[in-house]
Amino acid sequence: MANTSSSPSKKKTTARRRNRPSPRDRLLDAATKLFTEEGIRVIGIDRILREADVAKASLYSLLGSKDNLVIAYLERLDTEYRKRWEERVAGLSEIDDKVLAFFDMAIDEEPAKDFRGSPFFNAANEYPRPETESEARIVETCLNHRAWMHATMADLLRRKNGYDSKGEANQLLIFLDGGLAGARFVRDVSPLETARALAVDLLGEPPSDYSI
Repeated sequence: MANTSSSPSKKKTTARRRNRPSPRDRLLDAATKLFTEEGIRVIGIDRILREADVAKASLYSLLGSKDNLVIAYLERLDTEYRKRWEERVAGLSEIDDKVLAFFDMAIDEEPAKDFRGSPFFNAANEYPRPETESEARIVETCLNHRAWMHATMADLLRRKNGYDSKGEANQLLIFLDGGLAGARFVRDVSPLETARALAVDLLGEPPSDYSI
């Protein structure tokens, strides 16, 4: 009588397949690695499929197009960034420290990212003149991330200052942008540390309606 029980090797293969990430997650993992390391437009869809070990039909059924994959990649990065910031400020009571957490995150994370800078800024730079609706949505996704950063800073500063602080939030973002660009150029965190010092000085200035 033939032995109908599964062999150990078949059981291991089945277990690996069961524990394997979903095709969508594998696509996003591959896209994150390739897009962040090499850029978006230079990466062809076939290379992503090979890296993810996913069939082309699966990509189109799950996401529809490479542009939609780019949007999903950026949305995932945005969600992860917000979560890291929220976790970082969870134990902080001072508003200034919560604002400076944006700078501290960059100082801590850029070396491990090989000083590639903001993936949202980098992605937007690859689409300076969007030619299709989906390309415009890619840029909009990048802008949504920046809008959240600005709104978060402005809300914190409004609670501290007691008045609309969007202008101060704009200045802080410019400091952070410059620090990220400088760090990428010199491959060192010193420009980000300078940006943080400028932010500390700005946050320490008296409110605009302050009088002696």
